[in-house]
Amino acid sequence: MMKYFKINFSLSPKIRGNNNYIKNYKLKIPPTGKLYWEIPEFIGNIYNEKIDFEPYLLDIELFANSKINDLIMDGGPISSQRIISGKLKSILEKYRKTGIQFFNINILRKSEIFNDYWLLNMYEFNQEFMDLKNSKIIYQKKNDDFNVTYSTTDIEIQTKDLNEFNHYIERAKEKLEIITIEKIALNESIIVEDFFMLKYVSEGISYYVSEKLKQEIEDAGCTGIEFQPSELSYNEWVAQDGEREKIYGKI
Repeated sequence: MMKYFKINFSLSPKIRGNNNYIKNYKLKIPPTGKLYWEIPEFIGNIYNEKIDFEPYLLDIELFANSKINDLIMDGGPISSQRIISGKLKSILEKYRKTGIQFFNINILRKSEIFNDYWLLNMYEFNQEFMDLKNSKIIYQKKNDDFNVTYSTTDIEIQTKDLNEFNHYIERAKEKLEIITIEKIALNESIIVEDFFMLKYVSEGISYYVSEKLKQEIEDAGCTGIEFQPSELSYNEWVAQDGEREKIYGKI
């Protein structure tokens, strides 16, 4: 049975260089007088949807002591996308033919410009790959006194299939509550992609690769990436003396 791994940006100080990593976002926006979040065509306002127009992009400026990696930490105004090198792009696009777009941007560091970097816009989720019966799902439910205390209670829920899970999601949205898959199980027998994306997991949106694709990425010497086994929760993965530390070293 094939194993699968979640792609994380490196937590290693040696790989990152600077823990803050990104210094600034250089937004390529025309002088309309509007802020970037007020412009629908800005790339950061597009959440995993196919882009059939020319979006407004941005360059990313790193701190002077940040290291250049093949995976660049996402965040800020583009938290739903990933920034990758041309080398990593060439590998991923061999394994995924649908639901994926790339937009060329620059990485800046002091006076250096690295122009073979790409913003990955993935717009197909593969929620059907999840084994929800065996996943740990947390419903963050508002307490009765929420309007005063803003307190919530975490309730573990069980779902038999994706339809029931989506029903819970819609109900939570109506109440402005949150559902998170804290520990995911995958239905490995039906997975037909080596690279896929899931939502409602512990970090919101996560990207997964097969063991075969993981090996090719590692063999190519791509940097900035840590591969978290899909069967581990994030807390299990980063636990002191845990599996992550054994593979990648201390944080």
